[in-house]
Amino acid sequence: MKKLIPAFAFIFSSFMLFAQNTYEDLLIIQADGDWEKLIKKADRYTTKSSTSKDPLPYYYMSYGLYKISFQAERDDEYKGAYKDAFTAMGKMLRYDESGEVEEKHTEFINELKFSLLEIIQNEVENEEYKRAFGWSMRLYKFGRDYIPALYMEGALRTRKNDATTGRNKWEEANKLMKDADVMSWSEADQKILMSALFQSAKVLKEMRLTAQAKEMMDKGAPYFEDLERWQEQYDEIINS
Repeated sequence: MKKLIPAFAFIFSSFMLFAQNTYEDLLIIQADGDWEKLIKKADRYTTKSSTSKDPLPYYYMSYGLYKISFQAERDDEYKGAYKDAFTAMGKMLRYDESGEVEEKHTEFINELKFSLLEIIQNEVENEEYKRAFGWSMRLYKFGRDYIPALYMEGALRTRKNDATTGRNKWEEANKLMKDADVMSWSEADQKILMSALFQSAKVLKEMRLTAQAKEMMDKGAPYFEDLERWQEQYDEIINS
């Protein structure tokens, strides 16, 4: 019986060490800026059955993929690193049931969101709506009920001559907006919502659905009416 006690103590201490895993090895690699090493090390954690559902390795993988995507000279396996960063982020958010990891790394999450918004807006401005739609689908990595994504999809679905699906997405977003505390959202979430509402109103106006276009812009008015950019967009839809 005495021999069993040390063995049990070892197993228990090993379990506690795992339960408190802070992945300091990944933190050190991140600080060193070795993105390829960070990605590969984090990936090994995500493929182990014992850590495959821990959110932190996915954060580090997303971070590494995002950073390496800006390197002009990188291995072919990382050519799609930017897109893969969103896939890893989606898994991080899915496994982060307590929301602690998301809260701790809000700055990086918002950086991802702003970068994606810029791409979508550039594609829309160039009237590359199909490409914009493809990029907009990655907004759902931040949640299947992510309101800005629903409005943006509604706008771009409509531009793809799929007005029925577009309308359904808008209706789904409208229902969620009733209980949304938009003022508590991050700046990134608010900016994406503002852009999505404007794009939705714009396509409605082009379809000569003026009243519906105004209704769409009015959904953002309580939150953005003091912003100069919003006023410019509002005037473009309502007064031009």
